[in-house]
Amino acid sequence: MRLIVENRFALLGLVMVALAALFGAAHLSLNVVAPADAAPVLTRVESALRVCPPPQGSGATQVAAFAPGAEGSDEAGSLGAAPNRPGAEPTEPLLEAGVPWSSTDVAADDEDASGTLVRADGVLAAGLEVTQTSTGGSAVTEVRCVEPSLSTWFVAPGGRDLDELRLHLSNADASAATVNVDLFATDGPAFAPETRGVQIGPADDLELSLMPLVETTGAVAVHVRTNSGRVAAALFAEGSKGGAAWVPATAEPATRHVIPGVVGGGGNKRLIVTAPGDDPATVKVRLTTPDGVVEDESLTSLDVPPAASARLSLEGPLDKRPATVVVESDRPVVAGIAVERSGGDDVAYSSAVDPLESGPNARAVAPATGKGTTSLLLGAPQEAAVVRLTPIDKDGVAGEPVVLTVEAATTVEPELDPTGGGTTWVVEALEGGPVHAARSLAHDGSLSILPLPPAPSEVPLPRVADSLTSIVP
Repeated sequence: MRLIVENRFALLGLVMVALAALFGAAHLSLNVVAPADAAPVLTRVESALRVCPPPQGSGATQVAAFAPGAEGSDEAGSLGAAPNRPGAEPTEPLLEAGVPWSSTDVAADDEDASGTLVRADGVLAAGLEVTQTSTGGSAVTEVRCVEPSLSTWFVAPGGRDLDELRLHLSNADASAATVNVDLFATDGPAFAPETRGVQIGPADDLELSLMPLVETTGAVAVHVRTNSGRVAAALFAEGSKGGAAWVPATAEPATRHVIPGVVGGGGNKRLIVTAPGDDPATVKVRLTTPDGVVEDESLTSLDVPPAASARLSLEGPLDKRPATVVVESDRPVVAGIAVERSGGDDVAYSSAVDPLESGPNARAVAPATGKGTTSLLLGAPQEAAVVRLTPIDKDGVAGEPVVLTVEAATTVEPELDPTGGGTTWVVEALEGGPVHAARSLAHDGSLSILPLPPAPSEVPLPRVADSLTSIVP
C-alpha cells in the first residue's frame, strides 16, 4: 500500500478505476434512458400548496376549494387548511375528490389574522383551485389563492384613483425569504429602501403600503421578485370613491396578452399597460364583444414609455358591452384592466391569463363563493371554441352540463342556472379555441372579477436522460 501511495501514477490509476466502477454502476441502475431532446412526459399532480392572503376589512370570509381529481382514478388523497402560523392546527381533511370544500373559520378576521395555507396531496391535488371570498355590508372581494413563486406581476391604477394600495407577502416555507419590489409608474420606476431586501420569516406574513410611491401616478405595475426563497403575493386596492378589491396577478412580460372578464354595463373600463424594459413599446388593442371585433381609432396605437406605465380608456369603444381584451406589442409588456361600475364607486380588476385549450390545460375551476350572483365570460379571440360548463352543488353532485360554441373573435356571457354563490363551476374547452375565461361575482351593488387559469391534473415534465446535466426550474 505504501508503494501505491508514494507512486502518484499508481494512485491516479486507482482513482480512474473507482470512477469507472461508480459511473458504470450508476449507468446500469438507470430506470429510464431517453434522448436529451425527447418530448416531455405528462405526470399526475401529486401535491399542491395554495396560499390565501390575510382577509381585509370586517365581515365574513370563506376559503373554498375544489379538486375534480383525475379521470378514472381511485387514488386516495387529502385536503386541509391552516393559518400561516407556526404550529397551527389544520382543519379536518377532505378525503374525496369532486366534492367542494369550504371553511369560514380558518381565515379569521381579527387583527392578528395571517394568510391561510391549503395543502392537498394525492387525487385531491389534481386540478386543485382555491379562492377566498369576503363579504362585509354591501362589499364583496374575491382573490385566487396562489402557489408561492419567485416572480409575480400586478397592474393597477395609481394614487389618483386610490386611497390605499397594499401589498401582502406570505412565506409558507420553513426558511426565510428575501424580496425586492419594483414599481413602474407613469413617469418611470419608483422604489424606496422599504421595498429592497424585504425579509419575511418562516411561516410569516408581511404587509407593505405602496401609496407613498404611487400617490401622483395614474397607473402602476408592481413586480415582486425574490432573491432567496419564495413568497405568495397579493395586492389590495381601496378606491378613492369607495369600494375595494384584490388585484389579480397578471402574466409575465410578453408581446401578446389576453384579458378576459370585462363585464358589460355602465362605467369606465381602463386598460393599463407597462413596458418594464429599457425600450418604449407600441401597443395595439383589440376588443372582442358579443358583436365581434370593435373597430376604433383609439385602439390602434398606444405608446408606452420605457420602464413606465400608460393607460387607455375603453369606455367609448365598448359602449356597455362585455368584452375580452387582446393586447399586442412590439416589446414585452404586462397588462390588466380596471372595471368601474356606473358612478365609479366600485372597481373590479381583471388580468391576463393563460388560455384553456385541448390537452392538459383544457379545464378551469371556479369554486363556490357562498354569496352573490355569478356569471361566466368566455372569449375566443382566434378560432371558434366548443366549451362545456358543469355546475357542481355543495354535495358534489354534478348538474346538467351546458355545451356551447364561442364563435371566433367574440365574447359570450352564457345564461347560467343556477347563478347563486353556492355553485362550483367547471369550465372545459372541448374543441377549437383557445378560449379565455373569467367569473364575475355581484353582491349588493359590489363587483368582483376572477380570471380563470387552467387547473391541470397533469403537468409536463422532462424525460430522464443518461446525462450529468441538471434540471433547473
